[in-house]
Amino acid sequence: MKRATAATAVLAAAAVGAALMVIFSAEKSAVVSTASVASPPSTTVAPVTTTPETTPATTPAASTLSAQQSQALAESAQQALRESVPGATLGMEVYDRQTSTVLTSLNADQQFASMSVVKLLIAIDVLAQNQFELPSTATQTQITQMLSTSDDAIASSFWVSEGGTSIITRDVALMGLTGTAAPTSAGEWGSTEITAQDMVTVYDYVLDKLPAPARSLLYDAMYHASEDAADGTDQYFGIPDGLRGTTWAIKQGWGSSGSDAYYNSTGVLGTDSRYVVVLLSSGPLSSYGTLPTALTSAAAALSSLVSP
Repeated sequence: MKRATAATAVLAAAAVGAALMVIFSAEKSAVVSTASVASPPSTTVAPVTTTPETTPATTPAASTLSAQQSQALAESAQQALRESVPGATLGMEVYDRQTSTVLTSLNADQQFASMSVVKLLIAIDVLAQNQFELPSTATQTQITQMLSTSDDAIASSFWVSEGGTSIITRDVALMGLTGTAAPTSAGEWGSTEITAQDMVTVYDYVLDKLPAPARSLLYDAMYHASEDAADGTDQYFGIPDGLRGTTWAIKQGWGSSGSDAYYNSTGVLGTDSRYVVVLLSSGPLSSYGTLPTALTSAAAALSSLVSP
C-alpha cells in the first residue's frame, strides 16, 4: 500500500486531482468493537452516532494539512489520553484511502498487545484458506459472531483448528505486515503484537483486495458490532463514542497482560469508508477502569479530521 504523509498530500492531490486461549481476566470486564466498510449492502444503513453538543475547532482540509498541523493533532490526541491516564502510551494512525495519505500518526510502528483486535486477523486467515471463497453457512455465522460480539470461545476454536501462531505468520506474509508478531505463548491469541500502521494496512487490504462476498462478510460483521460484547462489555469506547456523528465500522480490543492494561479501537469511517482510524493504547494495570474513557477522549481530539 502506497502512503503519503499529510505534508505531501497537496502534491498527491494535484497529481491525482486455548488448548483454548488463556483468556485475560481483565478482558472479562472490558470492551469490543463496531464497524462500517467501503461497500455496505444496499439493504443496510451504516450506524451513525449522534452529533456531539460541542465541536472542536475546525481543522484545515485533510489535503492541506501541513506536517506541523498533523503533528499537533497527534499530540492533542495523546494529551487527551494522558489527562485521564498519566503516562499512558498511544499508537495511532489516521489514513485517507481516497488520497492514499496518512493524515496524522504517532508511534505508528510501536507494538501493542492486540487483545480482541486479532479476531479480524483470524477471520481473514480462515477465509484465505479457501482463496476467499465463502465458507459454509455455519462458518460464516461463526465469523460474524466472533467479530460483531467479540466472542472469545469462537476465536479460541478457530485459533486451535487453524494452527495457532501460524495464523499470524500467514497473515504477515499475505498482507506484507511489518510490525505484527505472533504471541510468544502459543495459546494466548490476545498477546499477538500489532501496530497502528499494520492495522491500517489490514483494513485497506480487506476493502481493496478481498472479493466482494468475503469483504461483505467481514464488513457486515463489524458494521453490526453490538454495543454489548459477548461477555457483557460495552464496546463503544474510542471511535464510536469519541467520533460521534460519523458512520463507522469497527473492531475493538481490551484486556491486560502482565502489569499493563490495553484498550484498542480500530475501524473505518465515512459512508464510503474513506478513512481508516487506528487507536492503540496501553497504561498501568491500575488504569484499566479509566483507559477506555481516556481513549474516547483521544478519538474525540481527531473529530475535525474525518468527515461524517
